[in-house]
Amino acid sequence: MPKLNSKLLVSDPFLMNEDEVNIAVANHLQALGFENVSYLHGNATGIDVKGYKDTWKIYVESKGSHANKHNKDIVFDTNQIKTHTYMQVCKLMEYDSLNQRNTLLAMANPDIPRIRERVQKIIKSIDSMRFIRLWVQQNGSVKVDFCEELREDLEKIGLL
Repeated sequence: MPKLNSKLLVSDPFLMNEDEVNIAVANHLQALGFENVSYLHGNATGIDVKGYKDTWKIYVESKGSHANKHNKDIVFDTNQIKTHTYMQVCKLMEYDSLNQRNTLLAMANPDIPRIRERVQKIIKSIDSMRFIRLWVQQNGSVKVDFCEELREDLEKIGLL
């Protein structure tokens, strides 16, 4: 159940819904030279953010710290964050099953401690599947985390 951020033992430092995450990631990819970048908004279904650069494509599955329709003090509780993280991983696994060459798969979230802690609990599995983590900052910039074996490819296309 959603909770009031102001009532959490440690409140989230900032709030961001999925639409805001999608916009920040799309802007980041465009700034890095990705083309045909598109993103979903509202309740649309499909790949949340996608873009193309050279022979590469990137598919991003995003989540926010609160729903698009929530007011700014309502956030997802710990169980919802857990469920959303696992939903992201499962959706990325579906995209991975398409066996498309030169496809990067990423999960994007606001960079808040509660979500980072949840992702950290399954990081070995995330890294073994070669999923990139895009952490959206309060100012809309994006930090990129990845498994080391992706470094060369990410440098090649300018994602680092």
